[in-house]
Amino acid sequence: MSTAASVTSDPERPAVSSTQRTKEAKDAFTASLNSVGASIDAELQSRAKNIHANAKALTKQEDDLRKETKSLAKENDSVQKLLDKTKKELKGLDDLDDIMANLDADMAMIEETLRLAEEEEEGQLAETNAGEHPPSGR
Repeated sequence: MSTAASVTSDPERPAVSSTQRTKEAKDAFTASLNSVGASIDAELQSRAKNIHANAKALTKQEDDLRKETKSLAKENDSVQKLLDKTKKELKGLDDLDDIMANLDADMAMIEETLRLAEEEEEGQLAETNAGEHPPSGR
């Protein structure tokens, strides 16, 4: 009977062994998944921290940019006011062109008058000199 008992117990033994192997395979698979999951989780957490840090930096940059833009807008307004004031002052200088043209014409007339006066004076001097020195041969 012991042979019969050993034969009957042999089919149960592989069944237990198969169940045990299945459990070990499941445990190994679960451990592998946990390992991969932990690796992926660590990478994702690192990326999430990086994203949050970048978001904070971007927010700070946006705030700085807004401040600088406001400052530039104020400076632009100031420059525009100066430009408008200068334009108004330059409109008064439009008459300056006319004044300069009149002055140039007056200067030209004075130069011409002086030239004519010098020519007349030279002519009178020449007549006076001619009268003082009679021609030799007469």
